[in-house]
Amino acid sequence: MASSIDIASNALILIGDEPINSFTEPGAGATAAANLYQTTYEDVLAEHPWTFATKWQKLNQLAAEPDPLINYKYGYQVPTDSIAIWEIKPHSDYIIVNNILYSNQNELLARYIYAPNETSLPPYFVKALEYKLASEFAISVTEDDKKNALYEKKYFQSLAKARSRDSQSKPQQPIIDSPFIDVRRSGSGFY
Repeated sequence: MASSIDIASNALILIGDEPINSFTEPGAGATAAANLYQTTYEDVLAEHPWTFATKWQKLNQLAAEPDPLINYKYGYQVPTDSIAIWEIKPHSDYIIVNNILYSNQNELLARYIYAPNETSLPPYFVKALEYKLASEFAISVTEDDKKNALYEKKYFQSLAKARSRDSQSKPQQPIIDSPFIDVRRSGSGFY
């Protein structure tokens, strides 16, 4: 159960810098952490529909009708804590412009990513985030391109592992309908 300070501090240690006790203390490491932590955290969250950072919410339809040039009948307010929308039900075409989601559906449910408190993050995600922060801090704190490249590589490896571990948190979705499988079963000779 790591805090944002713990995560940023571990990333600084990875690049050979001193750990920090707060984002406001003097020093290049604390300054980099204060400026880069939140956007990097949200960027890593937006990479995948993490089970621990997913919410479902019925979207609030806006009273004002959208501009007719936009070619959608309804506008919905994107939730204020949304980092990325991953799914809309019922499935339909939509577009997001300035935190307003436009659709032709008169009611929508959205699955989206939000930023949970860091103390509830699973260890596999924390490790990936530490590597991503280390790659970001390597440039701003040490100006070392080799460290940046090393931790960027470690980040992508750790991210793949984290996605795999996270996907084990929910059952696999079965294939409901597949014309390719149906053709093979029909014995039509198309293979």
